[in-house]
Amino acid sequence: MALLHTAEPVRAPEGFRAQVRARIEAQPRRVPRTLHLPRWMGSWRTAGAALAVVLIVLFTVNLLREQFPGVALRRDRVPQGSVPAPLPPAASVDRAARAPELSAPQAGGYPLPGRVGAPPIPAPYSPGEPALRRVIRTASVTLEVGDLDETASRLTRIAEVAGGFIADSSYAQTGSTPEGTFVLRVPAPRFADVLSQVESLGHVQQRRISGQDVTEEYVDLRSRIRNLERYEQRLLALVDRAAKVSDLLEIEQELARVRGEIEMLTGRARYLDRQVDLAMIQVSAREQTKQSGGLWDFSGTLTKIQTAFVETIRQLLRAAEAAVVALSALVPVLALAGIIWLVVRRVRLARGV
Repeated sequence: MALLHTAEPVRAPEGFRAQVRARIEAQPRRVPRTLHLPRWMGSWRTAGAALAVVLIVLFTVNLLREQFPGVALRRDRVPQGSVPAPLPPAASVDRAARAPELSAPQAGGYPLPGRVGAPPIPAPYSPGEPALRRVIRTASVTLEVGDLDETASRLTRIAEVAGGFIADSSYAQTGSTPEGTFVLRVPAPRFADVLSQVESLGHVQQRRISGQDVTEEYVDLRSRIRNLERYEQRLLALVDRAAKVSDLLEIEQELARVRGEIEMLTGRARYLDRQVDLAMIQVSAREQTKQSGGLWDFSGTLTKIQTAFVETIRQLLRAAEAAVVALSALVPVLALAGIIWLVVRRVRLARGV
């Protein structure tokens, strides 16, 4: 180092500095890469115009769906099988088969009902036996009518003239179209006639008729009731001959149980009688869309515009919700990709690439 300090400076050849500067300037400069958005995406005016076009198209589509409802899915159709089915047979009717039977008196007193066998079970009903067929008739009709109020009045008159009544009725307003549902109960012999009159009130869009044969259940109920009544009479005869208080109490308990079984089976039989005697017709009526006769229906148009606007807002909210959910799912992936990009960039800078 001392020799370097004592050495005399050497003059550079002429043109050396110019040559070094030229070589440095001749080397290509490495410009760091940056992500540039397309020019059209960087313009706020263009982005706003694109968003406005999307909103206008969405609003127009919803308005057309309100103007032509046949394009959308119909939500006002009456589902098939809407006629309520009759109640199932009572689950405890078989308990009558477990009723104890009385036997002959024994020495020292009279036997208690709980110590003996069961009464004979009636033979099952067979189609060959003479019996009146008992069928529960139901029908469901969907009508398109001109005036819903007039249709309701005519349905009431039809039911009353036939000897029946309106069991239930309800009204609803779907948009600008009123709808109503009516349940008619009419005598079974007038079922076909009343159904024909109901269908003449408007254009039939749907019809469903069904019949449930309950003859076997009804005959079985009546047989069980008769057996239990005979068993009850035998218990009543034992009350007068009971020698002990404990025997009398047990006989009374058995009488109460048998009487409860009889009342339950009798109630089920009466229910079947009512269902068979009175057929049910369910009518769903919808008023036809009224035409304005060439005049502009301002109220209807305003309602359609309001509905289309609300539907557009709902769709935008659903789209925003979907975007937020998608971004939430992509956050871990984007974070990992950013870390990898930073590591690669540091490595490339360190290598001078």
